[in-house]
Formats: sequence, structure tokens, C-alpha cells
Amino acid sequence: MNYDYQQTDFSKALMAGLFAGIVATLANLGYDFFYRDITGFQLSQIINVASIIIASTLLLTIAGIGFYFFKHNIKKGGIIYRLIFFVLTFLCVYLSVHVQRSTDPIVSNEFRGLLTGIVIILGGLAVFFIPYLFDHDEIYS
Repeated sequence: MNYDYQQTDFSKALMAGLFAGIVATLANLGYDFFYRDITGFQLSQIINVASIIIASTLLLTIAGIGFYFFKHNIKKGGIIYRLIFFVLTFLCVYLSVHVQRSTDPIVSNEFRGLLTGIVIILGGLAVFFIPYLFDHDEIYS
């Protein structure tokens, strides 16, 4: 059977966000594994496998839908989307560097390193990978 059909911009943006979320999940799980192995950080009440999988996929799928609304409703929406998400990523990195996880400074510093890395991975994929995937939908089609 032949299922040739033209994807809508919304479906391309949704699929780009979902695919970026899957890539982010794998990248964040890899970062989490190696970071914990190198530093010996063991606390996992907040950042664990389940929270990484859910947050990465959900946040980048929402970012993909946001990309659609920017691209579809605003002239030069792709550029504005990138600028807003770059600033948002920068703000989240700044805030993650100042998180106080514990009264123990070593635990707090290790948590900050883990959280900051995850935020950078998510932000980088939202800013660069979602727009790329939107324009190159043959990657995930």
C-alpha cells in the first residue's frame, strides 16, 4: 500500500519535537550515567531515570509545538523561536548553577553539575535540533 501524503507543518513540528525528545532522553541518560560514574554522585530522588525520560520527551515535544506556533503565526518566527529559547536556556542554566540541593556543599556542587548539563542538552536541542528537524523531515519520516 502506498501512503504518500503531505505532512502538515503542525505534524512536522510535533514529530521534530518528539524525535528531539527521544534524542535528548538518550543524551541525558548517557550524561547522567557518566557524570555519576565520574563524580560518585549517588542521590537520585530528583534526577533519576524516570524523571529524565519523562521530562526530556515532554519538554522537547512542547518545544516542538511552540516552534510550530512561532513559525506559523509570526513573520521570522523561526529566528524569534531560537532567540527566545536561547535566552530561556541561558536563564535556566543560570538558575541551575545557583540551586541549593543540600546543606552539604559537595552534594550541592555535584547536583548543580548534573542539573546544568541536563539543562544545556535540552536547551541546545530545543534551539538547534528542532528547527533543523522541521526543515529536514525526511530524517524521521
